Amino acid sequence: MTNKIIYTVFLLLIVAVLLAAPRAHAQSSCLYIVSFNVTPTSGPAYITVAITGLPEGHEVYLHWGIEPYPQGPWSSVTDTLMTWNGTSYVATIGPFQPGTWVAWVFHDATTNTWINYQCVPFWNWNVDVNPPNQGYTWAYVYPNGSILITVLGRTPDNILLWYGLTSGPGNVPWYTTSGAPGAMNATMTFNPLWGNYSVMIGPFKPGQWVQWVYWDTTTNTWLHCSTNLISGVVTCTPNGNFAIQDVYSPLVFINATYSRYVYLVGQNATVYVLFKNEFGEPVTVNMTLTVNNEEFNYYDITIMPGYYTVALNFTVNMPQGIYTPMLTVYSLGTTLTQASLPSLYVLNTTGKPPISLVIVWNMHQPLYIEPNGTWEQAWVLLHTCHDFLWNGTWVGAYELQALLLSEYNVSVTIDFTPVLLYQWETILTEGTFPYSPAWPSPSTLNVNMTQCLEAINYTISLYRELAQEGRVEILTVPFYHPLQAIIYDNGWQSDLLAQILMGEEMTEEVFGVRATGAWTPEMAFNMGLVHLYNETGIEFTILDAQAFLPYATVVSGTPSPYGPIIVEDSTGEQVIVLFRDTDLSNAFSFAYFSQSPQVTARELIHYLARIYMQNPGAVIVVALDGENPLIFNPTTGPADLQAIYQVLSEYQGTWFITQTASEAIETHKPIAILTNLPESSWALNLNNWNNGYPGKVEIWRSVALAREYLVAFTKAVGMPISPVVPLPFNITPNSTNPIYTLWNYLYIAEGSDWTWQTGPPNYGPAWFQEQALTYTSAIINTIEDWLSQVKLVKYVVKDDAVVLQIYNGLNYTLYVTLVVGNGTYTIAKPIVLKPHHIMTIPVIGIENATIAQLYSPITDNELGDHPIPINQYGFPLATFALSHGNSQAISATQGESSELITGLIAVLLSASVIMMILLIQRGILR
Repeated sequence: MTNKIIYTVFLLLIVAVLLAAPRAHAQSSCLYIVSFNVTPTSGPAYITVAITGLPEGHEVYLHWGIEPYPQGPWSSVTDTLMTWNGTSYVATIGPFQPGTWVAWVFHDATTNTWINYQCVPFWNWNVDVNPPNQGYTWAYVYPNGSILITVLGRTPDNILLWYGLTSGPGNVPWYTTSGAPGAMNATMTFNPLWGNYSVMIGPFKPGQWVQWVYWDTTTNTWLHCSTNLISGVVTCTPNGNFAIQDVYSPLVFINATYSRYVYLVGQNATVYVLFKNEFGEPVTVNMTLTVNNEEFNYYDITIMPGYYTVALNFTVNMPQGIYTPMLTVYSLGTTLTQASLPSLYVLNTTGKPPISLVIVWNMHQPLYIEPNGTWEQAWVLLHTCHDFLWNGTWVGAYELQALLLSEYNVSVTIDFTPVLLYQWETILTEGTFPYSPAWPSPSTLNVNMTQCLEAINYTISLYRELAQEGRVEILTVPFYHPLQAIIYDNGWQSDLLAQILMGEEMTEEVFGVRATGAWTPEMAFNMGLVHLYNETGIEFTILDAQAFLPYATVVSGTPSPYGPIIVEDSTGEQVIVLFRDTDLSNAFSFAYFSQSPQVTARELIHYLARIYMQNPGAVIVVALDGENPLIFNPTTGPADLQAIYQVLSEYQGTWFITQTASEAIETHKPIAILTNLPESSWALNLNNWNNGYPGKVEIWRSVALAREYLVAFTKAVGMPISPVVPLPFNITPNSTNPIYTLWNYLYIAEGSDWTWQTGPPNYGPAWFQEQALTYTSAIINTIEDWLSQVKLVKYVVKDDAVVLQIYNGLNYTLYVTLVVGNGTYTIAKPIVLKPHHIMTIPVIGIENATIAQLYSPITDNELGDHPIPINQYGFPLATFALSHGNSQAISATQGESSELITGLIAVLLSASVIMMILLIQRGILR
């Protein structure tokens, strides 16, 4: 029923605007012409779609899905490659069962252009395939007496409306507007946005009855039905007709608003009713307001010509609930107009605890700095100080949040990803913004650096102050916002541990608080994170209810999004999770910041009131990326954010309060214990980051390869794998030690943004993929350069002995395994190569050695996922070819040559002594 209401309301609002659209078989969309056909005309059918206006030779996809109703959520989403027929790109999809709603848009992969209906984002073409409920009708009488008639019919047919004027409903004669017996017809227009047909007829005199039927000229089918315009039930009989009475009045109800969004039982209320008086003179009326069968009467009210507002006062005596008041306006015993008023929300708070609203903002930017310290993008500056004008001054999304939080009495939970804080602190420390010449400079973007420095300082200081006051709780995040579930599955848990610890340190350094809660990047969670959060002191996190709750195993309690829940792993370790209200969070993301502030405020308070009616004492969590709604809606977003904070500050107290995440956890007992949460994210899977697209695969493989090199080298120099990297702000993104620097590069490359932006479904700029590959290439190239400084200076191969002289040109001691082989068997021995030192290494017991290799003694467990296979010795760092009876012709001092000869003699003597001992033991020598 809800979907039907949504469909009807949107239909009435939009269909009149689109009545002038082309016929059903061709829809113009900007510079494109879209046509489609459904065959056969009954039963399961195929849809053939064509688009004209794209050049030949492009790679064009029909991006389509199944939906429950027009413009509804898609399922079974598919990309079908379209073919060029000489004039258009064409694709056929199906078959689809009758009554299936199919929606589509187009994607020109050659230019990475998405083509939506009329080029409006999120608008789709919609078709109901051979609808079994053909004849489903809506009719609306306009104030001028015209009637808008809309019907669900088979598309893309040509449908005519046959109608006549009658004396009433039922089997009565029809007349034309001239008074002659008979019928008139009008061509109906197909609306691809809603998948229906519409036509406007009239205007007619007040009280006139109109009957009609439909004729599908394509299939030569008559639709003789009647629709209950309230219930929507369609009854089809051979002679049944649709009918409506053209009832309207020169006194037109426009809208109504209440003095409050929500009333408590016993409060006095006022409803402000706006009329349009088209009589041309004042009119005196009586009114009756009916609420829950209680009538409130108002007498001798004068309504002036034109637009005029009347204030009606009444006492809210009805029980808790949501009511639809009915207003009836009389004059001289005649009903001038009747109207259903907006929903009236009434709450009873007696003996009930308030609900708690927890708003969690995730503020994130990836690293826009190259390894050489050059800034490639200016988004950190823009989103801090230059997104939009506010009270005549340029501000950014982050600064505006701080300004409004300081103004209104609202508690929120917020995180700034450490990589964002890192960039802020770098700008403050360096005081400059060295940018790549490939991108616009801050001055070109009209960014005032002095103002931006002040904005960064102000934003950090204000959040620090609000945190100290307890009005804002600061969460931490793994440093570079990695997609933790995938990193964990790859066996790189130690990297996650380091990034969590680094994130905690950065958060504490900037805001002066030790965070006990963490934002899980993209809410991408698996059960392995429970242990990592325990190990790093993280007590709670935020996840999406829709993605996780239906699929978890219940240990005890009744899980719902309305209270803290304990998530327990197989070892008994636990973390508390607040599950966000998916619908309300999505409203924040996609609706509340793109509409009137008054509408946003009302919808938010009404949503909370509905939860209070069913779940007093509940914890409602709103969690989302905090800057995106403002960035994507720079015109409306700032005022909407202010409206949200203002209305929450005004209404909280009796029936709801705002709390930080920790406050909600402290004041509400866990409602359930769960285990076996699925591996998922807010997007219901991990496909945004790892879906087999070649660009994403390339990033993940490059990270695995760089990590393998780095782990092997780190193990060889005796340093810890996955270190917590110290990060001075004056040399960003480098560290105090070259190996630490490379580990920081790896953590950067593990960030979630690079794969999110690469390829489908998000198709971000190519720069994001390039940024990841820049850092992984820097790791590999650096290590390969270092390893080239480890050289075989000289060697001698003689019989069953070999002596090697290896020079370590690095600043690090190498703890490696030397492996010497002859193609049949090998001898391995651990060695230590000191920095800038030539080491002579004798090896006995192998004849005609042909190869010597240095291995880092790492294991599969230490590497996790890795593309280069390792063997029992580890990862090969260097390989040297040997020739029997020869010495390598690399220059060496005479002393070094003597050392090599001495080493060989020592080997031979040792071999002789060993042989003598063996012969004695066997009784050959006495």
